Amino acid sequence: MYIYKYRRFDENSLNALKSNEIWFSRGVKFNDPFDCSLNVPITLMSITSIRKFINVNKNNSLLLELAKNNEDLIDFIVNQQIEKNREYIENNSIERTDLYPVYELVMASLSRAFICCFSQTATNSLLWSHYSNSHTGFCLRFKKDVLLNDLSLFDYGEVKYTNEPINLMEGLYDNSNPARNIIFTKDENWRYEQEFRLVHQDVARNNEDDYRVCKYSDESIDCIILGYNSSPECYQEIRKIINDKKIILKKIERSNYGFKLYVGTDRY
Repeated sequence: MYIYKYRRFDENSLNALKSNEIWFSRGVKFNDPFDCSLNVPITLMSITSIRKFINVNKNNSLLLELAKNNEDLIDFIVNQQIEKNREYIENNSIERTDLYPVYELVMASLSRAFICCFSQTATNSLLWSHYSNSHTGFCLRFKKDVLLNDLSLFDYGEVKYTNEPINLMEGLYDNSNPARNIIFTKDENWRYEQEFRLVHQDVARNNEDDYRVCKYSDESIDCIILGYNSSPECYQEIRKIINDKKIILKKIERSNYGFKLYVGTDRY
């Protein structure tokens, strides 16, 4: 399986290609202000998550033992917790909620994580427009398994797209990591990116610590795809860089019957 990295045709991208480098950055540097940042939409709990938590832990206390066969009592507990925490949030007193330690831990982890973003498609016109300077750049095709083996990662995976906020309480009963859920979750509007993310094993030491650079092997990339509007200069510069490497060079083409893009079969 392949993953793709869209690049602009500029000095930084060419230098990274020469050096076999990819850059990991913190979420505060991303183009979506709600992506991997402290602005991400979060809910502390929902009626569903509280009920699940009660059912999973109903033998852990006398109150819940008494309540496990009493739906009215469970409903009372659920509604009471929802209302109490809603009041705290509306009054900007989230630190008074029972889940505040979880919230603090998640936010601290999130703000220090280094992330590198890829796509699982090389033929999306919007990606070429946004990340390759209006189709004038290029796209690196990585062999996913080789790249993952080259790097020292904490985590990796596909991004999930949803319009629902992250629910912190769910992490208490399903053994999920709320910080991971935030890193691998984006707004539904970004679904077209088909994103795949890598999380560096290191974390930021302070607020000025914004990047990590990793090297990959020559075997990680097997193809570079030139943008539809790429220039002869772009081709020549990339050709010089990969001249001694086993990397093929192709170009994006457009269908004669519509706007659909595809990777051409010709090699350059």
